[in-house]
Amino acid sequence: MNRVTTLMALFQRESWEHPNLIWRIPVGLIILNVVLAIASVMFGLEYFGTENLKFEFEFNNQDLQGGPGQAAATFFLISYFLLSQIIAVGYLLSALYEERKDRSILFWKSLPVSDFQVVLSKALMGLVVIPGLYLLAAMLTFLLVTLVLSLGMTFLLPGIELFEGFLLAGLNVGGDSLRVFVLQIIWGAPVLLWVLLVSGLARGQPLVWAMGIPLLVLVVETAFLSEARIFDWFYAHATPLFFGGAWNPVMGGASIGLADGFLAAGIGLVLFALTVFGRRHFHEI
Repeated sequence: MNRVTTLMALFQRESWEHPNLIWRIPVGLIILNVVLAIASVMFGLEYFGTENLKFEFEFNNQDLQGGPGQAAATFFLISYFLLSQIIAVGYLLSALYEERKDRSILFWKSLPVSDFQVVLSKALMGLVVIPGLYLLAAMLTFLLVTLVLSLGMTFLLPGIELFEGFLLAGLNVGGDSLRVFVLQIIWGAPVLLWVLLVSGLARGQPLVWAMGIPLLVLVVETAFLSEARIFDWFYAHATPLFFGGAWNPVMGGASIGLADGFLAAGIGLVLFALTVFGRRHFHEI
């Protein structure tokens, strides 16, 4: 098999081993939100139909694009993004630890797949694939929910076209969120790859080690230095760009400093190399 085929097979393996985290949760969220939207439309049609209430709405697609449509798209994107980061951390904590704990690593090492390829597949799954799938699920949820609500409002207010405005709002927010998503891969790489490294080296309780060592660094820096630069830097990169002041859903734009970006990428590469080394030499628990 060539490298691309091998990597795709490793991704498929991860989807088999972690179906809940990778695809069942986002699919379930899509279904749940659509069902709730349908239920709200049915309730609205029944209530307003029995009361014979009349409404006078004066708005256009530009209003939706800058108001409720933008708010709805931002809500789904941020909520799904935060969930994807939690899911990614949980996945990476167990990605290498569980195969060492149940000794399935002995089987996987018997296959013609290098440690580099295995670690790369797990790193890409946590850094790119899981957040990317949740971003896609957020956009799909927004489109389906707004489509249902728009159809419901069409029955209440004949002649009113809502979906086009919602669609434009979703495209605007989604386009900028995609840029943030790409930058987040670099921004969050040191923290997520640190979690993966701990998963590959810890003899037990990887969460305790992943959180305990940074806290120990904080204590040492506080005791011997005037400020905790190392801890503060990692803590900043543990904070998503959505909340780091680098993304504005109204004005758009997302950025990280060039030097900080190179430093994050460099530290991420070092942690990745250490993880490959760890899988090569730290076998079953």
